[in-house]
Amino acid sequence: MSDAKVTVTGYVGTTPVLHLSAHDVPWTSFRVGSTRRLRDAATGEWRDGRTTWFTVKAFRGAARTICESITPGQPVVVTGRPSTEEWVDKEGRDRYALIIDADAVGPDATRGLTRFTKVTHDDPATERTPSGSATPPDPWDGGADAAEDRDGAHDPEDALDPAAEAAVA
Repeated sequence: MSDAKVTVTGYVGTTPVLHLSAHDVPWTSFRVGSTRRLRDAATGEWRDGRTTWFTVKAFRGAARTICESITPGQPVVVTGRPSTEEWVDKEGRDRYALIIDADAVGPDATRGLTRFTKVTHDDPATERTPSGSATPPDPWDGGADAAEDRDGAHDPEDALDPAAEAAVA
């Protein structure tokens, strides 16, 4: 039997914060709200339906990258394994949370412009701290090394073929 997967689109509701587990594993969680749009049959106008809130959890390198990339109010797409957490609150009420153990999190490019910068977490030169002090190289600079990885190795997927390169020039 395989794991169930879900994909949710919505807006980030809380700031992801980087934490360390008891075994020094980086992790983060943040909330995503997804609001269904409904059309009123009588008026024909669109309105917001009920918002469903998800707690998104991510670990290790993904946690670090998410903390540097995702901000409240940003539209995102999240894919991962669904689960629930249940507990009793201070007033004795049963509570639950819908959880997504994230496999992928990213900005929703259908709702705005986005840029992607590859990060290698084991490379100190490209490692970003939670304060965001290190700046990765700009992949949009169009320089001669645009088709090279940080280690200087040529990545053929990033290079234009000769015909396309001539058309751009």
